[in-house]
Amino acid sequence: GPLVNAMAASAVVVPSGTAEAWVVWTPSYSVANAVAIPSGTGPVPPLAPLWSAAAITPALGVATAALVVTGRSRRLRATTVRRVPRHFFNLFGEPAPEQDPEDPGRVAVVGEYQNMPGQMVSAEQSDFGWATVQRHNASEQDGYWPEGVAGDGEVTQEWRELKLAKAPEGGGQPGPSDGKGQSVVKVSLRGNAAPVQVPYCMALGYAKSMCALAMTGTHLQGALQLDEDTMPRMRALVVGLGAGSIPVWLHHTFPKGKMIVDTVEIDPAVITTATELLGFPKRALRPGEVSAAAADAIGGAGGETLRLYPLGGEAFVEALAATGASDYKYDMVFIDAFDNAGKVPDAIIDPEGPFLKAMPALLAPKATVVLNLLVGMTGSGSSGGPQ
Repeated sequence: GPLVNAMAASAVVVPSGTAEAWVVWTPSYSVANAVAIPSGTGPVPPLAPLWSAAAITPALGVATAALVVTGRSRRLRATTVRRVPRHFFNLFGEPAPEQDPEDPGRVAVVGEYQNMPGQMVSAEQSDFGWATVQRHNASEQDGYWPEGVAGDGEVTQEWRELKLAKAPEGGGQPGPSDGKGQSVVKVSLRGNAAPVQVPYCMALGYAKSMCALAMTGTHLQGALQLDEDTMPRMRALVVGLGAGSIPVWLHHTFPKGKMIVDTVEIDPAVITTATELLGFPKRALRPGEVSAAAADAIGGAGGETLRLYPLGGEAFVEALAATGASDYKYDMVFIDAFDNAGKVPDAIIDPEGPFLKAMPALLAPKATVVLNLLVGMTGSGSSGGPQ
């Protein structure tokens, strides 16, 4: 209905020949525990999104198991978590209890940064517009600092928000209230060291939902085993960097060496702010020339398993597909790309465009593709998604 259509939606996009698809609407504030219910079987048109108000059960399920089991050996904070069902369609009842009281990005703390102008940290301009970073105080401090990273003094933490803005009509830089919010991360600060992103803190609900959907879909098809000893090496493609919370979380949560993440971002201002101010690892940055980037990815990227390629998503997948490499396939694809007007680029969602044309050649047989869209109150496409 209109209520659901007004929310940010995560949709599963499936390639031609897929026998079954799980299609789920998830609100932008929902939590990571979503179990996709099969909405139908049979042949699926080539890479056409299937939309359905399928039942969502935000309770214990496959996604929870994936999040807990794969992350247990890498999460630095040992906690005991009580998980209870959360029914977000009960709009007028009692507030649901916290799903995970130990989640540092849980709903209870979003008021520290959501819909509030923060203190401007930086404004970076490119041909695509402005990328601004604002800081917000964080009430919870856990002292996270990665082993082996230099830094002196006390560790403090704060929220940092990335916004994309158009150039102001009168010139100059955009202000704190200008632009569209793109991502929020928690960063650790220590002396003069560069900020470090807290990898187990995912602030935005839509990002949690995207990860849960991808992992659930991959697991239900039998590709993602939850036992660390039998878990195969997985490969993920993230289109649209933002602050980098999805690739950083994936890389941190999976056991070491079990997840390769290729991220592509076309806007140099976003890359600069992410690597300089939002704690995305600089060592992840790889070649920016198209053919060199494809060769680098297939060749192992010098041993790096978290990679960032400064390219458009369509150029990168076209180049990869053109290599004809039969063993370079993605198990999960996250499409989370927006411009400074809050719209998904046409090159990404056009069924006849280069991105969706090249994608089937790069998908593993049991892959899951998750697309983040804003579809508007009536599904008219007024918020940047297709009609």
